[in-house]
Amino acid sequence: MNILPNIEKFTVSQLNYSIKNLIENKFQIVSVIGEVSQVKKHGSGHIYFSLKDEESVISAICWRSVVPRLKINLEDGIKVEIKGKVTTYSQQSKYQLIVQQIVFEGEGNLLKLLEQRKRRLAELGFFDESKKKEITKFPNSIGVITSESGAVIKDIIHRVSDRFPIKLLIYPSNVQGDKCLDDIIRGIEYFNIKKDNSVDVIIIARGGGSLEDLMPFNEELLVKKIFESKIPIVSAVGHETDYTLCDLVSDLRAPTPSAAVEMILPNRKEILIRLLDSESKLKKIFAHFFDNHKLSLKLLSSKIPELLETVNNHFQELDYHEQSLKNFLNSSFNNMKINLYRVIQKFSPSNLANMVKFELSRVLNNFEKNTFFINQNLDTKRERFNSKSKELSILSYKQTLKRGFAVIRKEDVIIKNDLEIKHNDKIEIEFATSKTKAKKI
Repeated sequence: MNILPNIEKFTVSQLNYSIKNLIENKFQIVSVIGEVSQVKKHGSGHIYFSLKDEESVISAICWRSVVPRLKINLEDGIKVEIKGKVTTYSQQSKYQLIVQQIVFEGEGNLLKLLEQRKRRLAELGFFDESKKKEITKFPNSIGVITSESGAVIKDIIHRVSDRFPIKLLIYPSNVQGDKCLDDIIRGIEYFNIKKDNSVDVIIIARGGGSLEDLMPFNEELLVKKIFESKIPIVSAVGHETDYTLCDLVSDLRAPTPSAAVEMILPNRKEILIRLLDSESKLKKIFAHFFDNHKLSLKLLSSKIPELLETVNNHFQELDYHEQSLKNFLNSSFNNMKINLYRVIQKFSPSNLANMVKFELSRVLNNFEKNTFFINQNLDTKRERFNSKSKELSILSYKQTLKRGFAVIRKEDVIIKNDLEIKHNDKIEIEFATSKTKAKKI
């Protein structure tokens, strides 16, 4: 064990530097297990956090040059194993852990983390069935985000060409490791922004793997990007027993990449068989239809009468009506002529003069009667008018005034009592033939 020489005095910097050398020489690279808390991502790119267990806490820092190499996204509550170097921070007189590598500690912890994340995202509505986009039954093109090497892309190309050959656009992406998450997100953005040769559906595909290998497909950032995509997304990640958050948020989940193609593309052979079968049925239906209508046409044609005979019958009927009309007109004309002769024989100037005299005397008689009744009615109305005028005159207060009475008014209101007039009030006195002004004194 190295023992520092005893000297009489240390400066603060000397003491801190001695402690720093002591710790760094004692601990080279260490592996520490603990729970992440108090994560702070600084604008400089460094990440500061604490690592704790049931009894203790140690500060940790991940330099921005190391951040891109991390395989996991640091967040509060996850249990990790950190490889790094122990050092001190002299300005605050504390020791800390400089991170070089971080991995999840144990699969059980990963499952717990995933369950918490799944519950939180579900509460935000990212997995709602009502918000999933509909996938067209006959897409014109498919976008695939996967590794450009390996069996997955070969299986997809083979299944598409065998099942229903259409346009296939492939966005090469890492499906494991540090760059996986960024590559898949860029792929989704590429297909959503691309205007020329845009696709109808996107497949995110990779083969099976361990829970840790599939962790990029459980990242919250990827879940949000899939949810925001305007193009429907099919998740074909892992094997049938593998479930990720990517599966839950996608518009369709396929157990394998090959199954994804089968779920979104129809089978060309089955379509051709159905078309041929439909064609055969349609031919039979049309043949039966034409045979029935041909027979019906024959029956109708047999019921159509001879046209020339029908026309001749109508002509004969017209001749009959024409002769009947002529007979009727001749008969009517003869009757009218006879009646006219009778009227002419009865007519004479003396008869006309007598009729005029008779009508004139009747008119004069009626005129005299009307004049008598009108004059009689006017006399009756005149007498009633005079009677009513006398009654009205008797009831008028002016008749009372003529007998020496007067009417006193104040502001056009008739005064009935002396108490209604105050000192110096102006009043008006109306006599039978005149009016005068007065004032109470």
